[in-house]
Amino acid sequence: MLQHTQELLRDVCCFLELEHRKHVAALQTLQEELTSPCVLAVAGKVKAGKSFLINALLGVDLAMTGSTETTATINVFKKGTPPSPDKPILCQRIDGKEEWKPRSFLNALQGTSEDTLKETAQIEKLIFYINDNPLLEDVTLVDTPGIGADVGDDGDAHQQHTDAYFRLRERHQQETVSLSNNADAVIYLFNTVPTETDKNFIASLYDNGNGLTALNGIGVLSKIDKNLEGLRYVDKYASEFNKELFSIKPVSAAICKYTPKREQAIRLGRELREGFPQEKGFRMSIGSESIFLMEKLPGCTISAKRRKEILQQFAERDLPWSTFMLVASELYSHENVDEALANLRDIGGIEPLRQLINDHFFSRSRMLRIGKVLTSLMHILKDIEYGIPLQKEQVRTTVKNEKKSFSKYEENGTLSIVIKHEAPKTNNQKTIQEKVQAFEKRVEKLQLEMSDINNSYLAFRKAMAARDQFTEEEFSELTTLLTAKPTQEDCCQRQCYWRAIANMSAPNSTRQMVARTAVLMYGKAIS
Repeated sequence: MLQHTQELLRDVCCFLELEHRKHVAALQTLQEELTSPCVLAVAGKVKAGKSFLINALLGVDLAMTGSTETTATINVFKKGTPPSPDKPILCQRIDGKEEWKPRSFLNALQGTSEDTLKETAQIEKLIFYINDNPLLEDVTLVDTPGIGADVGDDGDAHQQHTDAYFRLRERHQQETVSLSNNADAVIYLFNTVPTETDKNFIASLYDNGNGLTALNGIGVLSKIDKNLEGLRYVDKYASEFNKELFSIKPVSAAICKYTPKREQAIRLGRELREGFPQEKGFRMSIGSESIFLMEKLPGCTISAKRRKEILQQFAERDLPWSTFMLVASELYSHENVDEALANLRDIGGIEPLRQLINDHFFSRSRMLRIGKVLTSLMHILKDIEYGIPLQKEQVRTTVKNEKKSFSKYEENGTLSIVIKHEAPKTNNQKTIQEKVQAFEKRVEKLQLEMSDINNSYLAFRKAMAARDQFTEEEFSELTTLLTAKPTQEDCCQRQCYWRAIANMSAPNSTRQMVARTAVLMYGKAIS
């Protein structure tokens, strides 16, 4: 696919150099994009934990995190080496100016003060260059501004900043939609449960199947440590968004960040069990941070000073109480520290998410980029096909003779129209359009091949995730069929079998989706 797409781009570029030089620059950009790292955007509501997740994926604390709205800028994390380690952030402003900034510059961008809003309103994006992170070898991560922000707790706070704030947020919300639509893939974070804001935003990205789909979208139910009951509804949410998102994974980036090392966990668990001889006293103490830090806490032999030190040792800042409560509970309840840490890793969910991102995005990054380039190329070809201007006199003659209406406008004395197929063309124009249409057919052919590959991949991944829904014989057959291995099956017979399975399966179920794909694949084999 990569080779065929490169050949097609070269051919179109050679043609445009002779006939439509204004599109050559766009074609050259597509040629560069074809082999450049893919863009994986992280989107979601304000305070959904996007920056926490970015840090957890990268394994370093680079993205701004906090209890207030922090990411008021678009933050890009890509492979590269800054000119100075003291200034690793390239600040690109809307007016085109660029300046290298130190990490301390990020502190000035947090919150919703007037000065902060003025500063962030002038920034287009911040680029963090990282040279030794394997995650960024083939992928560029983008932390987008949050959507659905509030102003103050009661909606009236900071009234003097409201207009400026909403103009900023409105611009960033539009940029988030644009950036996410232009990204090769998207991770969308739900803040504990999906809301109408989430649904509307994802619908805008999905764009009736023309944008974000299950092939390039993953959902994350973030901050699961705050509501473990949400684990029961993950499958339900995944079913609701099965067209837009491949899967929804429950994750707590905070658990991942604040889970102590083994030796520290052993000491903390022992200290908590000795300091709270009765479990009832321990459960009461972790009801809230204020209770845990009370000067005199019933049933507790740990001093208030020491309890404060425990919290301080856990994290220097931004430690969610729900995270400490969960970690402390696991360490208190399990004398076997390895069992407690395993439970915390399961709740954190970062490793399964990393594996899913690797399988679904990183290992398919080139295919995702090819699909995006082909779509962009088709837009350019359509623009050429329907945008060739006719001379003013020719238009007047055409309208008079054919008595047809055209979409036309006059600019600088030149009349331009969008050419319809009925309009008479010069021989040169006919030749150009025939050539363009031939290129379009080549694009469509590659897109059909891409569609077959993607459908097979998606069905196979869904089948693997729901393997218990298929017999051993069915799964073995699907493995062969959906990974394009030679098959000895009677294609007509097996197509009938899977058509029956599709008809009998629950609507929109994984089994039905996989069966329908099998029917299509056997149909292609027969044809």
